[in-house]
Amino acid sequence: MAANTTVKLISKDGCEFCIPLSCCRLSELITSSELECQEESSQEDGVENQNNSSITLSLTSSRIHSTTLRKVVEFLTHYEKEEMIPFEPPFDSEDINVIVKQTWYSNFITKDVDHSLLIDIISAANFLSIQPLLKLAALAMSLRINGKSPDSLRPMFGISNNLDDPQQKARVMKENEWVSKARR
Repeated sequence: MAANTTVKLISKDGCEFCIPLSCCRLSELITSSELECQEESSQEDGVENQNNSSITLSLTSSRIHSTTLRKVVEFLTHYEKEEMIPFEPPFDSEDINVIVKQTWYSNFITKDVDHSLLIDIISAANFLSIQPLLKLAALAMSLRINGKSPDSLRPMFGISNNLDDPQQKARVMKENEWVSKARR
């Protein structure tokens, strides 16, 4: 595709975000969509030729809200300028600022990111197959929930405790015996 190829990402609420294709190389979904367009070598289904100087690849997501997609675009744009230094467990700290060495990335995933937005970022990164963003968001979520009791986690994830019935509880415990065996 042309050097000045842009990707138009459209959120489920109709907001459009145009970014250079070079910023989107992290997304396996966008990259595979680009390859499909190259193979077709035509102007069908979301590919527009604009005076032969640029090509726009449009991807509409019925899953990603504009607030979340804005964060994804911000991540992709920054990552092209400054790649995130990889981090691997085990971690020496439970502080994201210690684990993630670059301040921009630790601030990106913690500042003004509530629980709901973080879940949406994880979902979007998974859907778009952006592994560094998925890893960063999953780290942030794991640090938020680490050490919390099941009772405090249930409302965070909208899970009700429906195991009041002793028979149901016994059935679930039997179905998940492997969990207690794995802990041994």
